[in-house]
Amino acid sequence: MFLDAELHEVAQAKARLAVQADIRRQIIQLEILALRSRVRRNFSSLTLGFGLAGKVLDYLRARRAR
Repeated sequence: MFLDAELHEVAQAKARLAVQADIRRQIIQLEILALRSRVRRNFSSLTLGFGLAGKVLDYLRARRAR
């Protein structure tokens, strides 16, 4: 009887640990996805900034040549 109760408690603790590990794994995956999204968005903004800077420099060169 006592061993059955101990075994049941160990099984419950194991199940709780498995659920906690799964939740942590999912949280890490979500954080990685959010980080990738932020990096992609920053590179997109940077690319747009470089394109705009190139157009401004072209405009200034053309204006200076006149």
